[in-house]
Amino acid sequence: MHHSLLFACRALGVAAALFCLPLRSVGQGTGGATVRGKVTTGENEPLPGVSVVVKGTTNGASTDAGGNYSLSVPAGAATLVFSYIGYTSEEVSIGNRTTIDLSLVPDIESLSEVVVVGYGTVKKSDLTGSVASVKSEELKQTPIANFVQGLQARVSGVQVTQNSGAPGGSNSVRIRGNNSISGSSEPLYVVDGFPVGSSGGATGGVGFGNSTGNALNPLSTISPNDIESIEVLKDASATAIYGTRGANGVVLITTKRGKAGVTNVTYDGYYGVQQINRKLDLMNATEFARFENEVSGSNLFPDPEGLGEGTDWQDEIFREAPIQNHQISVSSGSEKTQFSLSTDYFRQDGIIIGSDYTRGSLRLNLDHQVGRNLKVGTSLTYSYSVNNGTVSATDAENAGSGIVTSALTAPPTIQPYDSLGNPTLFGNAGGARYLDWNNPVAFESQVLNRNTTGRLLGNLFAEYRILEGFTYRFVVGADLLSDVRDSYVGRLIRFGQANGGLGGRAHANTNNVLHESILTYDRKFNNDHALTLTGVFSTQSQIRATDNISALLFPNDVLTNDNLGLATTVTAGTSREKWRLDSYTARANYNFRSKYLLTLAARVDGSSRFGANNKYGFFPSVAVAWRIVEEGFMQSLPVVSDLKLRASYGVTGNADIPLYGSLARLTPNGNYGFGNVRNVGIGPDNIANPDLKWENSYQTDIGVDIGLLTNRLTFTADYYVKTTKDLLLSRSVPLSSGFATAIGNFGELENRGFEVALTAAVLNGNFKWNVSGNVSANRNRITKIDGTRNEILTTSGNIGSFTNASILRVGEPIGSFYGYFFDGIYQTGDNVPTGKFPGDVRYRDLNGDGNVSAADQNIIGNPNPDYIFGLTNNFRWGNFDLSVFVQGVQGNDLFFTQRLVLEVGGGLRNQLQEYVNRWTPANPSNRYVRAYQNQRLNQADIFIEDGSFVRFKNVTLGYNLPVDKLNLKWLKGARLYASGNNLLTFTDYTGYDPEVNTAGQNSLQLGVDNSGYPVARSYLVGVQVTF
Repeated sequence: MHHSLLFACRALGVAAALFCLPLRSVGQGTGGATVRGKVTTGENEPLPGVSVVVKGTTNGASTDAGGNYSLSVPAGAATLVFSYIGYTSEEVSIGNRTTIDLSLVPDIESLSEVVVVGYGTVKKSDLTGSVASVKSEELKQTPIANFVQGLQARVSGVQVTQNSGAPGGSNSVRIRGNNSISGSSEPLYVVDGFPVGSSGGATGGVGFGNSTGNALNPLSTISPNDIESIEVLKDASATAIYGTRGANGVVLITTKRGKAGVTNVTYDGYYGVQQINRKLDLMNATEFARFENEVSGSNLFPDPEGLGEGTDWQDEIFREAPIQNHQISVSSGSEKTQFSLSTDYFRQDGIIIGSDYTRGSLRLNLDHQVGRNLKVGTSLTYSYSVNNGTVSATDAENAGSGIVTSALTAPPTIQPYDSLGNPTLFGNAGGARYLDWNNPVAFESQVLNRNTTGRLLGNLFAEYRILEGFTYRFVVGADLLSDVRDSYVGRLIRFGQANGGLGGRAHANTNNVLHESILTYDRKFNNDHALTLTGVFSTQSQIRATDNISALLFPNDVLTNDNLGLATTVTAGTSREKWRLDSYTARANYNFRSKYLLTLAARVDGSSRFGANNKYGFFPSVAVAWRIVEEGFMQSLPVVSDLKLRASYGVTGNADIPLYGSLARLTPNGNYGFGNVRNVGIGPDNIANPDLKWENSYQTDIGVDIGLLTNRLTFTADYYVKTTKDLLLSRSVPLSSGFATAIGNFGELENRGFEVALTAAVLNGNFKWNVSGNVSANRNRITKIDGTRNEILTTSGNIGSFTNASILRVGEPIGSFYGYFFDGIYQTGDNVPTGKFPGDVRYRDLNGDGNVSAADQNIIGNPNPDYIFGLTNNFRWGNFDLSVFVQGVQGNDLFFTQRLVLEVGGGLRNQLQEYVNRWTPANPSNRYVRAYQNQRLNQADIFIEDGSFVRFKNVTLGYNLPVDKLNLKWLKGARLYASGNNLLTFTDYTGYDPEVNTAGQNSLQLGVDNSGYPVARSYLVGVQVTF
């Protein structure tokens, strides 16, 4: 794998060099000269990426990060053309000059940028909806493993949580809160016009085949370096054109394309190390031995003091791990043909032994003008990734215990390896009482948990100008995903030992195909009226086929799962599922004198997921905006460069409902014996519901955009109210139906909040300081369950072995933690209830009936934050640049479930060091229970902790080589940098890290820390070179 990727990189570099030779020779000729210079803004700030072209030719260059350019100009050339989006183009006579410096003037009409809005683009000044952008320059500031991380704390209203710190691990993204109870709240991702899923892959295998602990984000197959811009559509006027997939917001990803007259060959790479942010403070061997003696009431360890510190199992599983990324890209173009070609190699070793992630990718974007009216092109990306995962907390139920949990609870009195260097068997070293416990270091050699993914994502388009203003665009695309999961658990892991070794292999093929026809009419009338009409017909379908084999009772562990046929028991299964979505979309954008803006949009979606009586959904939206800055009375206020009021209303949907959920289904239901023959039984699995449909969201948004001092200071604010109805929930049905419950559209919830974003160029001149920041607040509450109940104790919200750990209650937010209120420890002399003893935990009797029972449980925490924020400071002095990025989350609660184990006092397992202060007759603690073999704790408010934090997410220091002074014609730009991620975190949370979400996309288990894979701190050095 590594050799083939390196070879591909080298081959692409050679091909790029050969390809670029003739391109760069165009216009160089003989007898010419080299013109150099610097392009800046009116505030003398360098402008990178400005196109500098010899007029009438394709010979050109672009400015580097310092605004510098160097261009070979042929004899006889008279004029250079300088152009940059958001600035007025300039034509400058060359004459006899070899140095031309220029200051570009902002084009106030374009307001600095063009924004992708889905099925088209608009000037930022013409936006009527709530849309936020992240450009490639911002992504380059912070080295990231996947582009989703680039959204974290950079876009108001968007909460990004890293579900796992594992290499290739997934993220949860929520735009304007949780919008569903049983469905996903993840946004729709659209890559170069192709809607892609945010989850999927092979499941199956043995032991941990269906867990989310090793869940990967398929979007991690897209290299962040390939991205030109990311647009986040937040309000209904912007997302309604995506119909049943727009309720959770939409993220549009546009990859880089070639530019006419500009040839660039770029290398971008970094290398670094990662380490654990913090460890938990546990009892050492001496303290553990005293604890065990106390629990057992015997002298299991005659000399506890002689054991010393013992084994630190966290040190045994955590390590410093390397991370690296290398990308080579080539972009160029003539007036007719432009292309961008890149290859990328990413490798991340995990901070936990036995885990790593490798990704290689190739990307090609090509545009060609066939004739005067016809343009064709393609966007193609192929990626191949291999992830070796650990057994995580969510796998513990089947695999015995996750590696982190095992390390936290393993006895420090046992050595990790025996005299032969093999992982110690706890049952041999610690006696029969430890027979069922896993040696954490054995996971590295005894557990195989590997995902191998190949993905081809691309589209072809043809765009034809029918008449003046009329354009027809036809698109066909495909997302082909192949995912293989290999698993094996050996005999040194107790679950593997109990089954004689067990292994499996699961394979999933997902074929997603898209067809779109887009007709656009764009005209201006009398310089007062501008009208853009867009009509779209699209159809998207997917077929997913899976097969899996599970096996147990192997002769040995040598071949792991490479020969499953050697096992005594082999089980196979297959599945196949498909869906289709047909859509009709219309949108009208009207602009009167650049003052009054109107957007009308509507979409009709027909989905195979819906019930027979609700096959089609209708999703309209309307948005208006008033650019007050264009009014005559504003001309006396030149300090105001932009002032716009916006308002919108729209309806969007969430079609994340179960496939075939509306149909009456039959499923295999066990084996039945008839005589001496075993037969597979088939029985009803689901009651039919022909009325089943999508979840509807109704959203109102009011916003304002302000720009001052030629947009040196910008301010954007939005207030929104979003009501979601027809939520999918299960409700009791008459038993005569043959079922206890049935799924239907019953519930309702509400999200309301505000968002503020600010940018400022604080200082200009030799020392520059730019600031950007945002803050968001969202309030989520359930307004209706099913009309018959006001609350549901959610069985799907179970956490570990604790049932009903979350609750759905009218008036309260989704995911509210549910449990008891800690009321101290029973002391000697107290009126102790029957079955309890001094030193046992006491819970509050809320209803005052004198008996603590399930009726005394209530809401004990809220995992939803009060507000989130991000703040970026960019400094530049000479050739040095410094970026400081701070992220914050405030007001959310976390359920640190491991405390239920690490301070339970039940013996066998190691405990937190603070548990040495446990209750004894001589130490009547009112916080930590006594040591007792059968001690058990329940979910309670004492295990709910404040998850607020402020983090220095990234600090990057760079140096831009002064290439204009080095007289290196072949070098356009070079930057060296050092970067640190997750450098410093301020928090009161006592777990590994406050950014935790073990349950992933499950809205009923937000903020649960079940000792998953911790987020790492990293230190990197990198280089960016452009030729």
